[in-house]
Amino acid sequence: MTAIAPTTPLFAETAALDAVVVDIYRDIHKGIRHELFGVTLDAGSVDPGNPEALTGVAGRWANLVHLLVAHADHEETFLQPVIEQFTPVYAEEIAETHARLERQMAQLELLADRAAEACAEQRRLLTHRFYLGLASFTAAYLEHQEFEEFEVMVMLSQHVAPEELRALDNAIVASISPEMMGQSLSIMVPAMNIEDQTELFSGMQAGAPPEVFAGAMGLAQSVLEPVRYEALARRLGV
Repeated sequence: MTAIAPTTPLFAETAALDAVVVDIYRDIHKGIRHELFGVTLDAGSVDPGNPEALTGVAGRWANLVHLLVAHADHEETFLQPVIEQFTPVYAEEIAETHARLERQMAQLELLADRAAEACAEQRRLLTHRFYLGLASFTAAYLEHQEFEEFEVMVMLSQHVAPEELRALDNAIVASISPEMMGQSLSIMVPAMNIEDQTELFSGMQAGAPPEVFAGAMGLAQSVLEPVRYEALARRLGV
């Protein structure tokens, strides 16, 4: 079987991404995708006969849910008022989608716990249900990210000056607790390419206290393969 030849270009090819100078979504969305794919793979491959392993997958999912809820809160606090100002229909769609996704997350948390706590006879089916539910959630979340990246970020870039977008991004970062920042960086950094990483860490190098930058580099070293960490360190001159 061969793929059917496309009749229209991909949206990724035609979206007005050249208008986006400051991309508020890029790095965190890469990290979220990385972790969504990882926990979904874990749920599909985990041994249903191993309650400890199931508990580990459930815990990984619960940690991601915590981050996703916080991410949505940051968007609603800092970006929604601006989106509402220029395109109210986008703000309405985001609010509705966030609520729907959070309901799915809560249901999946319960299903993951049920699978981990079930008797041996039920554990295999419940684990499979959790895996399929997580795969469906991942598909829905990817669609939401596509809307934000191709539609919302482009719209913001067309209406808001880059320096104002940077100020919004900085306000979001400033509102994140050190614990949440560590969790965010741990999933973002492996998902980013060397250009993304250099941009992120050079900003920290220039503007953060030395001990904060050193801590961030230590985290990067812990989550990157040695060759990738060494490439980043060379770019930063450290």
